[in-house]
Amino acid sequence: MHAVDELLAEIAAGRLDPIYVLHSEHPILIERVLTALRDAVVPPAARGFNYDIVEGKPTGARIVALAQTLPMMAARRMIYVRDLSAMAADDAEPLLAYLGKPNPSTVVAGVASKLDKRLKLYAQLSRKGYLHVLEAPRQLAPWVRAEAKHRGVQVDPAAINRLIDAVGNDLSRLALTIEQLGLYAGPRPVTSDDVDELVADTRERTVFELTDAIGAADRPRALAAVASLCDQRESAVGVVVMLARHVRQLSLVYTLRETNVPRPSWAAMLGVPPFVVDKLVAQARSYAPGALAAATQRLANADRALKGDITLTSTVTGAPGGAFTGPQIKALGRELAERIILERVVDGIVQLAA
Repeated sequence: MHAVDELLAEIAAGRLDPIYVLHSEHPILIERVLTALRDAVVPPAARGFNYDIVEGKPTGARIVALAQTLPMMAARRMIYVRDLSAMAADDAEPLLAYLGKPNPSTVVAGVASKLDKRLKLYAQLSRKGYLHVLEAPRQLAPWVRAEAKHRGVQVDPAAINRLIDAVGNDLSRLALTIEQLGLYAGPRPVTSDDVDELVADTRERTVFELTDAIGAADRPRALAAVASLCDQRESAVGVVVMLARHVRQLSLVYTLRETNVPRPSWAAMLGVPPFVVDKLVAQARSYAPGALAAATQRLANADRALKGDITLTSTVTGAPGGAFTGPQIKALGRELAERIILERVVDGIVQLAA
């Protein structure tokens, strides 16, 4: 069993330590352990009273004061320190003292974005077994298989190997790509051809860079990304699918804010690692809700055009005129037609920015 799985099994069984400090190059692993801890320690109905988040630059005194607070109408409470690495060494003394006799009714969970075991705090945490460095499994295929099963995505064995070859050991990107492949393939199993169609193995330009460019309303960078994806023979339908998902996420940011959903729950509801949430919030500011609805409609029209209804009209571009008839697209050639459709729908979306 992988070390992360063992840790999750311990948490699920209720064998909880009073302190967890997590470090990893894979945000998805940190998020899953934090989610498991939160679910095990504090029921949703009790989080308003018994779940505290320490943001910004923490101090040992503040963490200890919160940790020593008794839970209200519950057995336990939880303190989440978003970045323990931001703590100054001089501020760690109260926390070091707390390690000797932690409060049994509180679970302190902190993330260390940087790890220096030469520091006294991390040395003590490691010695007591409270420091967890979460690493990717050595064998990725079982992890991908389990991830696909968890998401209800059927994947052919050959496609699993092809996906690992294309993406590498970036677990967060692997998980996101599995979700995208599931949306792309629908109810049928994902094949190696689907991986080749949807995943461009390039370090220079990817569809993720395109979504970032659209989020920043950066027209030149967005169109350059489209050109690069087309040059790599990236599936135009796949690009539209992932753009639609990104636009839905930006729309959901508004919904979560308007319905007062607690910020710690946003990552799970948006389907992204926690570090991506702030980026989506910033990108949403570029587009009003009505603009995002219009972008969704244009992407739906582009999807229909790419799948056979190849008359490109103002409903795709958002601009009057510029329509292509079926014979004209046939004369242009499929690849050029797809490039034009993608360029125009991306250009139209960027123009919707506030």
